[in-house]
Amino acid sequence: MEKVLELVDQIANRDQREVVIPYGYTKIGDGAFRGCKALVSVVIPESVTEIGDEVFKGCVSLAGVEIPKSVTRIGDRAFSGCASLASVVISGAVARIGDEAFEGCKALTSIKFAD
Repeated sequence: MEKVLELVDQIANRDQREVVIPYGYTKIGDGAFRGCKALVSVVIPESVTEIGDEVFKGCVSLAGVEIPKSVTRIGDRAFSGCASLASVVISGAVARIGDEAFEGCKALTSIKFAD
């Protein structure tokens, strides 16, 4: 059974700087953290296989993210507008990176694909 982290499940305090997604979620639903301007870091567990559309769109303080090897899809505009996002590590075999996934990430200097 798919366990999806939806907008209503996400942190109520949009000023939170760090989020650790609990193990067991298989998908981060569309727009789950959209506009969380104070969010600096997020920990995505190995149980997640999909990052939906616009999940972190507009999270202007997000500095870096590590995508675990379990993720096979990164949605459209998933990280768009994350102006402070400087580095991304994508582990494993992501089959699809959506349109404009990193559009507007002005600080992005490194996307690393790791085994």
